[in-house]
Amino acid sequence: MDYQLTQEFVFNTINEIESNQNKDRKKKEFASWQIYDGNLRYYVENKVKQMYPKTWESYTISDYSVIKKIVDKKSQSYKESPIRKLDTDQETQDYQDIMSEFRFNQAMRSFDRVYNQHKYALMAVFLEKEIEDNKVKKEFKFIPLAPYEYDLVRSQDGSLEAVILSYPDDYVITGPESDYINATISEAGQQDEARGSKVYAFWTEDEHKIFKVSKDDNGSKRIEYLEIPENPQGINPYGVLPFVYVPSSYDPNYPVNSPLPYQSIELNALMSVYLTSGNMQIGQLVLKYPADQEIEMVTSGLFTGMKLPQSKNPDDPDTEADYISPTPNLSGHRESILTYLSMILDEQGINSNQIINPNEKFTSGFDRLLSSADLQGIIEANQDLYHTVEQQVYKIIKKMHINEGEAGKFRSENIQVIYRKPKILVSDREKLENLKLMEDLGVLLEWQKFQIVDPNLSDEQARERLEMKKDEKRKALEALSTDDAFNGAQVTSIVEVVEKVANGTIPRESGVAILVASFGISEENANKMIPGAGFQPSVVP
Repeated sequence: MDYQLTQEFVFNTINEIESNQNKDRKKKEFASWQIYDGNLRYYVENKVKQMYPKTWESYTISDYSVIKKIVDKKSQSYKESPIRKLDTDQETQDYQDIMSEFRFNQAMRSFDRVYNQHKYALMAVFLEKEIEDNKVKKEFKFIPLAPYEYDLVRSQDGSLEAVILSYPDDYVITGPESDYINATISEAGQQDEARGSKVYAFWTEDEHKIFKVSKDDNGSKRIEYLEIPENPQGINPYGVLPFVYVPSSYDPNYPVNSPLPYQSIELNALMSVYLTSGNMQIGQLVLKYPADQEIEMVTSGLFTGMKLPQSKNPDDPDTEADYISPTPNLSGHRESILTYLSMILDEQGINSNQIINPNEKFTSGFDRLLSSADLQGIIEANQDLYHTVEQQVYKIIKKMHINEGEAGKFRSENIQVIYRKPKILVSDREKLENLKLMEDLGVLLEWQKFQIVDPNLSDEQARERLEMKKDEKRKALEALSTDDAFNGAQVTSIVEVVEKVANGTIPRESGVAILVASFGISEENANKMIPGAGFQPSVVP
């Protein structure tokens, strides 16, 4: 159904947004982000306080970020940029320029992390315009949003109908050009209930309106419409809902909060007890003295001495101090922690059949286990999901161009997206085989091959590399053409030597020596034929 931002719809939606159930969802998701982002110790410490309210200050607090390591391990879908292809080379190049200039791959890496952490994520696609030197400059904003930063309205079939962004009340929204996610949006998960008002930005396919929610003197809720000066009619300026939503299931409700952050807290609480037990091996002080004898507060430690008062009654026993050496079952405790860790990994789809050696440190053993885990199935499943995101982002960008009077910019109905295997699982041989396969399918431009070998190359650098390769090959053939003594087979062999040097298969000096010794080529001509010292080895196109 098409939702219209009527007074009734807005009022009911805001009531649901501010319900205790929805607030609880956002608080949990915000806590998840904090635990991932480095504030784990705070939550572990509170857990230890609950477990041991009288002695918690004596505990060694563990804050080993299991959640960050697991999430980062699974978030590999965009470790290498995918190849995007439209129906024509010009469309492909224009679209690739947008993706590169406005850092879409970086945004998708963050989106991948958000999805693997929370089990759902939202990508915002905004188009800003400003005038410079009487020319309109356009800039795309690709912004991955965490679950505590937005609210959604979805139809019964799970499709996205409306998106509501939450802003602090001191944030001023002046119009669509500035209505993207400001850094202040990160406060959305921890807004103080005592704030005087809140601001919500509603987006549907046709409308974009701002509402301020406050309370009157009687405590009743008041909703005020804030007119956008550049858009007084509240029309969606893009002609399309500029968001792509991906949940783990397409039920109209939000997915259940991921248990991983709280499992990480529990695991570190157990580790805190384990570490504290290990620190207490020096023993526990025990005092024996007559019941009617008063003794001041006693402190103990490795470098503390004590003077114990004795009773004046000769019949009373002497005051004595002794140590009881505790013998906690540290091995059994550690084994129970590792068992719990294995349960967490299994639930996350990580093969934990390997066992951390009892003599190995927990951190190094856990890191080794994660590094050897094969998550290719999870990564490929995520890539299938993100292929849908790529399709929807393309359609949003296409619609924005049509809305801007550039209907001919992108005519392709769909975009072809080719994901590469994760680099950590692909050998050099497999990489070359993939390169050959993509070349046979015709999905690569000639210069893009260099980016597959070295993803850090920019488009311009890759094109320069291609021209350098062509120039080196041309020089080699020109040098050969000056000598009529070579037959076809010899020419082929000489070119192979040149290409092996270019590929880095053999050193340059060895290549020159082979041409001189095997083919009688002068050293001067051999040096002309072999790529120079400044040449960077790459796969020959």
